[in-house]
Amino acid sequence: MIKKYADLILINPGNRLEQFAKLSDLATIAQPLGIAMLAAFVREQGYSVAVIDAEAEFLTPEQTVNALSEYETPLLIGLSAFTTKMTAAAKVLRLVKENFPACKTMIGGHHCSAIPEDTLKDENIDFVIKGEGYYPVCKLLESLKKKSGNYDIKGLWYREKDKVVGHGRADGVADLDKLPFAAWDLLPMDKYRAHHWQTWDYDLDQKGFAVFYTSLGCPFNCEYCSVNVVYGSHKTRYRSPAHVVKELKMMIDRYKIRHVEIIDDTFTINPSRVDGICDEIIKNKLGEKLNMWCFARTNTVSPRIMEKMKRAGINWVFMGLESGDDEVLQSVEKKQNLVQIYKAVEIVHKAGLHIGGNYVFGLPTDTMPTMHKTLALAKELNTEYANFFIAMAYPGTRLHEMAKAKGYELPEQWGQYGFFAPDSLPLRNEHLSAAEILKFRDTAFEEYYASPRYQKMLSETFGGHILDFLKTKVLSKKIVRTRY
Repeated sequence: MIKKYADLILINPGNRLEQFAKLSDLATIAQPLGIAMLAAFVREQGYSVAVIDAEAEFLTPEQTVNALSEYETPLLIGLSAFTTKMTAAAKVLRLVKENFPACKTMIGGHHCSAIPEDTLKDENIDFVIKGEGYYPVCKLLESLKKKSGNYDIKGLWYREKDKVVGHGRADGVADLDKLPFAAWDLLPMDKYRAHHWQTWDYDLDQKGFAVFYTSLGCPFNCEYCSVNVVYGSHKTRYRSPAHVVKELKMMIDRYKIRHVEIIDDTFTINPSRVDGICDEIIKNKLGEKLNMWCFARTNTVSPRIMEKMKRAGINWVFMGLESGDDEVLQSVEKKQNLVQIYKAVEIVHKAGLHIGGNYVFGLPTDTMPTMHKTLALAKELNTEYANFFIAMAYPGTRLHEMAKAKGYELPEQWGQYGFFAPDSLPLRNEHLSAAEILKFRDTAFEEYYASPRYQKMLSETFGGHILDFLKTKVLSKKIVRTRY
C-alpha cells in the first residue's frame, strides 16, 4: 500500500460516549472549527496538512492511532482539546508515542492554554501551544523541517531536561479577514449533524450542518468561563460582513449547508456589525436557505436587530439567563438582572425567533432556595429549549482558583468535568454539596420538559411529532449518576 504524506496531521480526539453516555446519540456532531482554521492557515504557508476527526468518525483512541498508519511519519502530529476531552487526548498521545516514537507531538486549545506547565508534566507530549496556534505551529514546522532545534517561539512550551520552558502566549491574527476560509475539504462533511432542537422546524433532518464564526474573543469576564484563556484579553476581533457571507455562500454551494451554528461568544455585541452581516445575507438572498442560531446577551437584544436577524435566517437565539436570583447574578459578574431577562425574552419572541435559555445550578452563592427560583424562572419563561448546566471549575477560570483556595474537591479525571458524564463532579459551594447540585439539575431537567405547559407549547409550535420525539427519544433516556 502506498502511504500518504502530510507535514502536519491534526487530530480531533473523540469521546462522545464518555461525555454524553446514554445521551450520545442525541449530541450534535460539530466540525472541529479551530483545527480546520489552523489547517487552512498552515496549508497557506506551504505545508501539507491532513485531519483525522475521531469524533465525527466515532473512533476510539486505538482506532485513531491506527488511522495514522496510512501515513508516512509526519513532521508533527497535533491535537486540540477542551478539558472534557483530555482523557481521550492523553490516550491518543500515549499511543502515538508507542507506535511512532520518532514523531513530534503537540497539543493546543483551551485546556492546555490554561495550564501549559501541568499539561507538559502530566501528558506524554513534546510541545504545548498557549494561545492561538497559527504563528507558533508554522514556526515549529519550519524548525522541525530544518532540524534546527530552535524552539524559541512565542507561545511554545516544552520540556528541556527536567524543567519546563515556556515562551508566553502566542499572538493572534489581528485582521481576521486575512485568515483563509477553514479547510472544510479536509473534514468528513457528511458526518456532521445539527442539534436536534435546531431541526424541529425541519422534520428533524440534521444533515447539512456546520459551525461558523464571525468574531473571536469576548469582552466580558464571567468567573465561570474559560474562553479568554486562549485569547489572553477581553477583546473581540471581527470579520467583515463581506468576508463572512462569501464563506457562507461557498458552504451552501459546495457542501449544501443549511443548519449553521454561529459560535461567536456573543454575536450581538456590536449592533452595527450585526446590521452589516444581516444586510449582506439578505442582499445575497441567503436567509431563506439558512437555519442559523447564535448566542446573545440579554442587554444586547433590540426589536430592530432581532427582526433583521430573523430575516437573515437566524431562527434561534440562546441567552445565558443563568439564575433566577439577582444577587446570584451579581456574584458571578454577569452584569444582568431579572428585569433585563424578562425584557430580552419578550423582545426575541416578539420578533419571531425561538429561544434557548441557559441556566446554571450551583453558582458560588447559590442555595437550595435560589436554585428553586432559577427553575421557577425557567418554567415561567417557558422558552422553546432550555439547557440546565452545573457550575464547573474549569482550569483557567476564577472559579477554579477559588475552589483550590477553599480546598473544594475538584475532578480527578478530566471526564468528570462533563455535565452528562455518570461520574460528573460539579463544584460544591458553601451551602450545597456536589451531589445536591447534580441531583437538583437532573430533577429540574425532567420537571421542565415534562411540564404540561411546556409540552403544550412545543406541540403547538413545532407539531405533535416533535412532542413525540421529546417523550420517546429524550425524556426516555434517564441519566445514570454515581453520586446520588
